[in-house]
Amino acid sequence: MGQTEYIIFVVLATLILLVFIGGIIIFILQYHKRKLAYEKEKAVINEQHIQELLTTKLEIQTQTMQDVGREIHDNVGQRLTLASIYANKIAFDNKFPEIQPQVTEISKIINESLTDLRSLSRNLTNVNTDIAELKELLDAECKRVNDLNMCTVICNFNTTDFKISNTNKNFLLRIVQEFMQNSLKHSQCKNIRLDFNYTEEGLTGKVTDDGTGFDLSDTMRKKKEGIGLLNMKKRAELIGAKFSLSSIINEGTTLRIFIPQSKINIS
Repeated sequence: MGQTEYIIFVVLATLILLVFIGGIIIFILQYHKRKLAYEKEKAVINEQHIQELLTTKLEIQTQTMQDVGREIHDNVGQRLTLASIYANKIAFDNKFPEIQPQVTEISKIINESLTDLRSLSRNLTNVNTDIAELKELLDAECKRVNDLNMCTVICNFNTTDFKISNTNKNFLLRIVQEFMQNSLKHSQCKNIRLDFNYTEEGLTGKVTDDGTGFDLSDTMRKKKEGIGLLNMKKRAELIGAKFSLSSIINEGTTLRIFIPQSKINIS
């Protein structure tokens, strides 16, 4: 083999080797690209599956609450109404003056229980959640708390011009309700404030009270988290929201929640 043939052989071998190496590199890149696409598609499918399970669970929960609410209204409510009528009649007739104060007190307790029961029934059978805007639902909840005359609740939205899925709307409502119930029960607060801001990044919610507050780090360390706090965190997690709770003793408690734009209207 002459020098020319040797050079040609080396050049051809080098070209073949480069083509072979290039082919391997292209194959690896394509494989990696397909793998990333597969993983991304798998993640999307998994997220859709989780959302479908969440929606189904929420629908079952809503239907169950409505059934319970109707049962309360149709059965327990009717019995209490009948008991109230009897008690009022006994009090009105005044046939037993020696127990008149007790009968009057019993009638009062039954009527108060009936009022609470009707309110509970209305809340459980509320079918307007799916069609009402988030601000309407929160305004109604604020009014309900304000009517108790235990504290003052204010709700602010920078805009209502955005679409939010029924699932997210329902979960946000439950989170806010849980926070306010805890504030009313434990914080001795005088004011609760709700602030919601919608931007191109997403929806930010901030709920604060001016109550007694509590040592959150001590609560976490001793694993004494209440079921209410766990439920709020779980609901936020299920809708892909960022959730945080902070509290300062004698200053109050603050809940922050953020739903990114990509998650707001996912049902």
